[in-house]
Amino acid sequence: MTNTTATSEYNGGALAGVRVLDLTHFVAGPAATMALAFMGAEVIKVERADVEPIQAPLNRLIVNSNKKSITLDLKCEAGRETVLALAKQCDVFIENFSPGVIDRLGLTYDVVSAANPRIIYAQVKGYASDSPYHNFPAFEPAAQAFAGSTSFTGFPDGPPTKPGPDLADNGTGLMAAMGIIAALYQRQRTGRGQRIEVAMTDHVSTFIRIHYGFPIEQGVPTPRPGNWVPFTRKIAPAEAYPCKPFGPNDYVFMHVASNEMWYRLLDVVGRAELRDDPRFATPVSRGAHRDETNQVVVEWLRDRTKIEAMELLCNAGVPAGAVRDTLEVLNDPDLRRRGIFVTVDDPDRGQVTIPGWPIQMSDAHVDVRAAPRVGQHNQEVLGGLLGLSEQQVNELTQPKAPVTA
Repeated sequence: MTNTTATSEYNGGALAGVRVLDLTHFVAGPAATMALAFMGAEVIKVERADVEPIQAPLNRLIVNSNKKSITLDLKCEAGRETVLALAKQCDVFIENFSPGVIDRLGLTYDVVSAANPRIIYAQVKGYASDSPYHNFPAFEPAAQAFAGSTSFTGFPDGPPTKPGPDLADNGTGLMAAMGIIAALYQRQRTGRGQRIEVAMTDHVSTFIRIHYGFPIEQGVPTPRPGNWVPFTRKIAPAEAYPCKPFGPNDYVFMHVASNEMWYRLLDVVGRAELRDDPRFATPVSRGAHRDETNQVVVEWLRDRTKIEAMELLCNAGVPAGAVRDTLEVLNDPDLRRRGIFVTVDDPDRGQVTIPGWPIQMSDAHVDVRAAPRVGQHNQEVLGGLLGLSEQQVNELTQPKAPVTA
């Protein structure tokens, strides 16, 4: 992609040869660039040397794998000019600063694309730039709340609850990465770069698309369902059920969506006589008699662990999943064997196990590497790409402008 020789020896990925200039922080932006790095792109992360990281050190480790780090003071003219010089040798420029910051830094799309008309200029924002809320700051909980996902998370008699997964942060980052890859593909035909914007609130609002059945069909908000699936009809069994030894996460979740699944379940639990019971004739009638239907499952689960239950049900063709906590998932030997979790050598922490990359490609592979120390690649990137001497690099990478809020 880029005309200059890549400074990375890691070239086994699908995006080998793509160079990314990463001006992101927190989670959403770094999630986008980490996705690109996991697929082989050379990601150069720009940081400031003397600013205490606003995210916890462990969080920085988790969202910056496979990147390189350089230090520049973007508030100084020398730092800004260096970014533009690097942009000329990059395929992608990405930022997720707070509203107005990129304008004050003088690194808008017009400026960067003037320096490199082939640049893919990506922005990850809380609210879209043409939204009436474009000047509002946004973090994960606020974005999920405004976008609708929080409203139908929780139990009917309780308050709205932020969903556990980082739908706004990581989800928006992955959408941005998808847009960047599409833009790179388009550039092969047109020769032109373009600007990409993904807003967290826009992403979450569309990501929950299946849950708009209630307002579309019935004109009412999607209700908070607890542990049943919030579609337009209530069915059963379709929630989390307690298993022995009845700890805080000793549950198995099942979703019996058809009569065939119900018959299989009855065979597993030894209640075949209920096949002809009119209360359980259809998924909807079982939902109408939810308590009686659930009791069939609850009684059978009293003497079984969540894993035992999951295996018996799934082997019989009944969709079920044990509720595993994050420690159980992190320690899963199968996930580690397949590289979904990997152990990296962090320069400060030693060996740390972190999430890897879930996309498996038969003809492309990139090993997961620990996040770099801040400024670890100053000489490699600035010396290698821009031809600066060691003294020039040292002078450039030390902050000059005072830190302001």
